[in-house]
Amino acid sequence: MRALVVILALVAVGGAVRVGIAAQVERSFVFYRICNIEPGQDAAAVALAEEIVNLASWKYPSARMAASKGRWMTAFQEIARPVNQILFSEQHPSLAGHQDFADVLLVDDDFQALQRRTSGVIDVSSCVETQAHTSS
Repeated sequence: MRALVVILALVAVGGAVRVGIAAQVERSFVFYRICNIEPGQDAAAVALAEEIVNLASWKYPSARMAASKGRWMTAFQEIARPVNQILFSEQHPSLAGHQDFADVLLVDDDFQALQRRTSGVIDVSSCVETQAHTSS
């Protein structure tokens, strides 16, 4: 009788393990970049950010990219002297998706032309990046 109980317990545990094994769905990946806007360049920075988002969305539609102007606290901010900033955000199905996105854009002539136009509009030396995986 005791052997039967142990066998049933092992079968039950084995069954539970098989049911519990499933492919884990990779969590989506979120990337943020906050950059200071050069003084007096708010309108130009917003327009340029919109062009970057539109181009990225056209070239790589699976990435969700957005940009907004505001003020966020970063290592380059002083509370007494706030500056306007641009926040670029991207959401990708996975970290690999983010890397594919970056690889595609970094060799794209149109994207490179937009990047060159940031000079004098966005202070790229002030950019701060944050990366995170979402729970769903």
